[in-house]
Amino acid sequence: MSGPPDELSHDPAHHPARHPAHRPAGGRAHDPAPPVPPAARNVPALLLALHRTGFTGSVTVSSAPGGTIHLEQGLVTAIETPGAPTAETLLLKARRVGEADWATAETAASAARPVDAPAAWGGDLGAALVAQGSIGATELEAVCAAAAFDGAFALVLSPPGSWEIAESAPPARIALCPGIEPQRLFEETARRVALLTRLWGPPGELARTRIRPAAAAESAASRIPVRYREVLAAATGRRTPRDIGFALGRGVFSVLLDVVRMDARHLLHRETALPAATAPSVAPRTPPSGPLPTATGPLPRRVPGARGAGNAGGHGRPDSRPEEAAGASDGPPNAHRTETTETTEKSRP
Repeated sequence: MSGPPDELSHDPAHHPARHPAHRPAGGRAHDPAPPVPPAARNVPALLLALHRTGFTGSVTVSSAPGGTIHLEQGLVTAIETPGAPTAETLLLKARRVGEADWATAETAASAARPVDAPAAWGGDLGAALVAQGSIGATELEAVCAAAAFDGAFALVLSPPGSWEIAESAPPARIALCPGIEPQRLFEETARRVALLTRLWGPPGELARTRIRPAAAAESAASRIPVRYREVLAAATGRRTPRDIGFALGRGVFSVLLDVVRMDARHLLHRETALPAATAPSVAPRTPPSGPLPTATGPLPRRVPGARGAGNAGGHGRPDSRPEEAAGASDGPPNAHRTETTETTEKSRP
């Protein structure tokens, strides 16, 4: 993709998607639903197939953190995921829309909802915000596009999981109209991943890294851009770039790009990255093939005060906790295993 989301050109003549507010009572068109592909090897292949059939509904991805991809006539109109701020978060946290105006728009959207529509369909909140003058239609479109691209980027930072297709799912209350072709979404996502990988490394690892200001940040505060100062103020040592994006009302990709550039200027201190979320194993547990070991002698006597052979004289507290000992070395986590293996190999005849 050649340009950022806010430079997208959406021509309704080429994208005949219907806005949620223009749907008939009940929220979905009365036309027969297009056939859903019976199988797909991954989510991108699924979205391409749904685009070809003009599918309207949602795809819920169950990876960590996962999310919901909303489609209208095969075009992606919104992506809601805990991994990236939605259009609602971008509008409220960045103070593009005030809370009072937001509450008024929610009331208006609910009142305009068709009588026979399900209660979960709260109405077209985006249209209500534009109608009451809280935000312009062009700006809202840019924010929705930015949130959709950022949501797609966040989804690829975690291992893929299963998915579920729903034709009767509630549409996003703030959605891009018309939506984005899946192929354009994939191209932009690939460009972002490639850029961060070239500048820093695996973006998924960077997204899980907690950051805080470095010692040089205070003296350089007057010479760095305002956006960098905002990141420094939000970097508490407990927050990841994703958390900072939610706090500031900015996209995760935008924050990650700033973090890379700030790290190159020695403005940040990076903590150890959080472990990647993985699904628990569901493999059946089988007993060992050989016989269980049996005790051949008396049980060892317990000496009061002795908590481990590593303590001087067998008394006192352990030298450190396991997690502190693991973080004390600058080498890789399994370096001690490599050294042990090399020593064993050398001792063999």
